[in-house]
Formats: sequence, structure tokens, C-alpha cells
Amino acid sequence: MFGAGFVMDMIQSLKNNKRNRITKFDKEVDKHTSIYSKLKDHKKMSPEEFISFQEKLKANNRQNRRRLLLVFSTVMLFILAVIIYFLFFFEIAPAKPIKFKVN
Repeated sequence: MFGAGFVMDMIQSLKNNKRNRITKFDKEVDKHTSIYSKLKDHKKMSPEEFISFQEKLKANNRQNRRRLLLVFSTVMLFILAVIIYFLFFFEIAPAKPIKFKVN
């Protein structure tokens, strides 16, 4: 039988080249680093400070929302004005007909 030795060599070569692959799930991850540790709150807030912090945060969010609404409405009003101008007030001069000279 010709080729049987080649097949056996191929199988042996594949066995020798096989390596033990470690998946991400099999790896042991050191979970004691700062990435995985719990957040330690060193500064404690009193309830009054926490309430004042919440009020400042709400006021800041309210101001940002108003600013965003003002910018958005201004841009939309400008776009609407441009559309209305081009629809109703902008007149395009009619194209002059092309006259061909016939000899």
C-alpha cells in the first residue's frame, strides 16, 4: 500500500503539534488588584451635605437642560426660516429658451 506511511506521519505530526490551549475561562485571574476591589469611600458625607450635593446636582442638570433646549430650538427655528424663505419668497428667474439658428 502506497501512501500509508505518509498518513501515519501526518497523524504523528498533528499529535506532536497539538498544544494545550487555555481558554479565558480556565485562566486564574488575580482578583485582588485594584481593578477588582471594592470602592472604598474614605470621605463620609453627612445627610445635610448629601442633600445640598443633590440640590446642586439637580440645579446643574436643570441649567444644562435649559441651555440644550435653547440651542436646539434656535437651530430648528433657523432651519425652518430658511425652508420657508426658499419655499415662498425665493424666486428663481425663469430659464431663457434656447434658440437654435437654422441656416
